[in-house]
Amino acid sequence: MLKDMILIDIETQDFNVEAGIFEVACLVVQDYEVIDQLYLGKEIEDWDRERVYGYGFYDISNDEAYVNTFKSFLDKYNFPLVAHNCPFDRKFLVYYDWIPVDYPCYCSMRAIRYSISLESYSLANLVRHFGISSEVTHKAFDDIMNVFEIIRVLKPKTWVKVGKRKTNKRCNTVDVSIHGFN
Repeated sequence: MLKDMILIDIETQDFNVEAGIFEVACLVVQDYEVIDQLYLGKEIEDWDRERVYGYGFYDISNDEAYVNTFKSFLDKYNFPLVAHNCPFDRKFLVYYDWIPVDYPCYCSMRAIRYSISLESYSLANLVRHFGISSEVTHKAFDDIMNVFEIIRVLKPKTWVKVGKRKTNKRCNTVDVSIHGFN
């Protein structure tokens, strides 16, 4: 069971990695309690429309101050990253060198799928299913709070590192300590 993690959500405006990173929200979770958080985003001051999917924010992908703040935050905690649909977030973080390619990452959507059978594991469906919130805003901090609430309620037992396969049906946990993260 993975109980210590850095939950992360990024907003990108597009599926293509070249689109950039516009918002980043992190929650440091230890034994299903939030012990720290980080929010990175630089608002466009005269933006007069809704701020969703990173719109209304400047691209911070290559901004050294934001990248260094993020890396310092990761260095402070020796925990793996967990994102909903993690391969998506991870590809941006690796592409812009916010994390090394071998940084341990886990997908909450996949862990939830191993825990409960539903037709959809989208954040909107999970939020409705668990009665967490009335909507999914597609704002980084709101979305990661929703993921946290789902994880806290469900407490998934099976976590598989992104890029790895679950190899044994009887094996319901992943030993993350072998990666130096526990």
